[in-house]
Amino acid sequence: MARILFVEDEQALLDTVERFFKKQGFDVFTARGITQALEHHKRFKPDVVVLDVMLNEGPEPDSDGFQVCRALRDADYEGPVIFVTARTAEQDKLLGFDLGADDYVTKPFSLLELKARVAAVLRRAGGARSVYRFGTIEVDLDNYVIRHPDAEERLSNREQELLRYLIEHRGKVLPRADLLTGIWRYSPNVTTRTVDTHILNVRKKLRDDASNPRFIETLHGVGYRFIANEG
Repeated sequence: MARILFVEDEQALLDTVERFFKKQGFDVFTARGITQALEHHKRFKPDVVVLDVMLNEGPEPDSDGFQVCRALRDADYEGPVIFVTARTAEQDKLLGFDLGADDYVTKPFSLLELKARVAAVLRRAGGARSVYRFGTIEVDLDNYVIRHPDAEERLSNREQELLRYLIEHRGKVLPRADLLTGIWRYSPNVTTRTVDTHILNVRKKLRDDASNPRFIETLHGVGYRFIANEG
C-alpha cells in the first residue's frame, strides 16, 4: 500500500482528497503546514508528497509549498513531489521543478486526474506497477493493452482505470457504489448499468467467461471481485 502525504491549507479540500485516496487503497496522511509535514515524514516515510503552493490559511501562514518542499528535502525526503497550485505563472513552475518537483497540477482539478498523476510519479519512482502477468496474459496498463499469446486487445481510458482498480484491489469484494465512487465519481449521467457494461467489455478483452470466471467474479446483488493470481 503506497503512503501519500497531502499538504494543503483548505481543510474541506484536504478531507475530500483524504477520503478519495483512502478508497483507492492508499495509506493517507495530511498536514496543513511545515511542522506537521515534517512530523509525518519522520514517522511514516511517505512514498509521494502532494503539496499546495499556497498555504495562507494554514497554521503557519507565512510558509508556502516551496518552503515545505525545501524542508522535506533537507530532512532527506527523496521521493516524488507533486505541486498543486491555482497559480499558472511560469516562474512558479520553474521554481518548483528546481526544487525537485515531479509534476504540477493546476486548480481546479478532478480527483481522477490527481490520482492519475500520483500513479504516474509512483510508477516512475518504482512505487507502483503497471504490468501484470496472469498465466499467458499480460496486462500493460501504461500502454492500455491486454496481450494474449495470439493477439492484443486495446483498452479505453475508462476500461484501463476500471481494470487497474480491480487488480489493485484483487481479492476484495467491490460493490458497484465503490466502483462508481472510485472510477466515475458519481457523475450525474452514470448508473450502475454503466459499471456493468464496462465490466462486460473488460471481460471480453480478458477472454473471461462470466459463468466460470478466471479473472472477474460477479457477486450478484453486490458487485465484483478480481480473483486472478499472478503467475
